[in-house]
Amino acid sequence: MRVIVQKFGGTSVATKEKLFVAAQRVVRAKREGYAPVVVVSAPGRKGDPYATDTLISLAKEIDPQVPVELRELDLLMTCGEIIGIVLMAQAIKAISGYPTIALTGGQAGIYTDGNFGNARIVRIEPNAIWEALRKDMIPVVAGFQGVTERSDLSGHGHITTLGRGGSDTTAGALAAALEAEACEIYTDVDGVMTADPRLVGNKARVLPSVTYEEVSEMAHLGAKVVHPRCVEIAMAHRIPVWVRKPESENPGTIIKERARDLPEKMFRFTGVTHLPYVAHLKVHVTHQDDLPEIETEIYRLLGEAGIVTYFVSKSKNLFEFAIVRDNLEKVRSLLDGLAIPVSVNRHSRLYLLTMAQKSVAHRERKRMLSQIQPKIEIVDAPVEVTTNCAIVSLVVLNTREVPGIMARILEAIIDANISLLQVADAQHSVSCLVLEEDMVKAVNVLHDKFELHSGVSEKLLTL
Repeated sequence: MRVIVQKFGGTSVATKEKLFVAAQRVVRAKREGYAPVVVVSAPGRKGDPYATDTLISLAKEIDPQVPVELRELDLLMTCGEIIGIVLMAQAIKAISGYPTIALTGGQAGIYTDGNFGNARIVRIEPNAIWEALRKDMIPVVAGFQGVTERSDLSGHGHITTLGRGGSDTTAGALAAALEAEACEIYTDVDGVMTADPRLVGNKARVLPSVTYEEVSEMAHLGAKVVHPRCVEIAMAHRIPVWVRKPESENPGTIIKERARDLPEKMFRFTGVTHLPYVAHLKVHVTHQDDLPEIETEIYRLLGEAGIVTYFVSKSKNLFEFAIVRDNLEKVRSLLDGLAIPVSVNRHSRLYLLTMAQKSVAHRERKRMLSQIQPKIEIVDAPVEVTTNCAIVSLVVLNTREVPGIMARILEAIIDANISLLQVADAQHSVSCLVLEEDMVKAVNVLHDKFELHSGVSEKLLTL
């Protein structure tokens, strides 16, 4: 049985017309001898009746002062995908007569942990899917969701959601569990592109093929075309992933492993990504010797809260990092007013972190600590925050094999009069922290500098 998994994003099933185009893709695969397993997202985008963001807003509109319980919010958010699978199953039957069966994540055997809103798949028992395939049916599975083990409350598992991009994760996980020949991601772009065409216009090109490593790096650094969890699962099981438009005859992009017969010292310029809405934080420490203890404690707290940091660096009396701006209030609640005791070289001090040094609350906090600990020196540790930042990254297969790459990037950024706040490199990327107002310019400058519009990104280059 030649199983393939076909995932359709919300924009691909947003209208009746688009739904039938998507259904035609499934029917074509069936007629070509494949056994398709379909994964469907909630139809549409924010503002459309059944889109995930629309459903969330319905609950919050009841009373903005009363937070929605995460368990109930997950119940609500899964409704869009359930509507989507029923409509897709009907569309397939209407145009082909093939029998279908719509399955929720739980009915498809997708079990998760209990982390509501961002659950992880712990195992898949695809018995219902295999049974449907043996009966020559087309299973249509709800993306973005799963179920926990049985709970004491009801005897049934809790319904959970997999976080943003969760339908991609569903598709990748099902492809692995079913040992599928391929996973196809149908979306509103022609494939994986050298940059977002909304920023660089027609200079953006579709990449015919990319490696798992390249597209995973792109996804982590802001590209929205495929969720990194899906790519990581596919890479672990060596399942090729296709990205394409459902209505287009263009082949799109294939994501696959790097050819094993290629030399190690090879590189290529893949694309430019952008991640807007970033905040940059600097923590100032009076005594240099105290910095390691304070730094360790802060990163421990951020890690326990699940907050990802970028551009981690330090100098003589400060350390700095960047976060996604959506996490800023969480970081503020963790750090603002935090007291960190430090004992170095027989000196004991208490550092009081503050994001608003002149505030009444900070002065009162400091006064109370002085009364409680009169013999310990209390030192302010101001946290400087710049909220209007963005990350622009050049994705390069084997960055460290490219001589002079950092100089070329800095030259391009400086010549364009862009303020560069920080720069960092990784195995497959070099990232620049810039002001949000410079983000579009920075993307275009790097895209032009490395001639990504000309096809150079398709060539593997060697030293």
